[in-house]
Amino acid sequence: MEATKSMTGTVHTVIVSKADMMRYYDPERIQGYCRTCEKYGQFWSCPPFENSPLEQLPPWTHAILVTQKTWVEPGSTKERLIEQFLAARQILVNTLKHWERDGCLSVIAGHCSGCSKCTRPRGIACQVPSKMRYSLEALGFDVTALAEKLAGQSLHWPKSGVPDYLLTVGALLCRDQALALAWKQNESAMQTAPIHPQHHPITIQRRT
Repeated sequence: MEATKSMTGTVHTVIVSKADMMRYYDPERIQGYCRTCEKYGQFWSCPPFENSPLEQLPPWTHAILVTQKTWVEPGSTKERLIEQFLAARQILVNTLKHWERDGCLSVIAGHCSGCSKCTRPRGIACQVPSKMRYSLEALGFDVTALAEKLAGQSLHWPKSGVPDYLLTVGALLCRDQALALAWKQNESAMQTAPIHPQHHPITIQRRT
């Protein structure tokens, strides 16, 4: 089926070093923005944190930075725009989890959705920490800078009206460069979800 601008999007991937990523790591500033979010302190994957979550992740030297561009339906209302964004974000989350391999951990867009309801508001520790995934923002990365400086993709927010597209950003943190390169070589064999703003988010099963 031929893709059209109003109903599809594109996924872009690029391998970057941890050193390059860390140039845009500013947890005090970035996590500070999270204080205005209604999810702040409501998920174990979201700030505030007692310790740096980045330091608790498995060792990694390279990342596959993933940007997903979803075209916005012309004339969309604010409510429709939010609906499209949430759908696109969930598709990226599902895709990143599907792409995980031994030695490659996904960093998703938005708060963790590993459980139907997070236990943090009740003061109960995460029940399935192996399934919990952080976002780049929660870890303290400047997502706008990562997208623009490392992936060559711009977040588009016009002063008036709706944007032409929505950009969601995630990553796979890889144990070493060889693993990242091997993943990249097999990228064409990976099946990504169609980015369709009129559809509900889909679930992609992990390959065995």
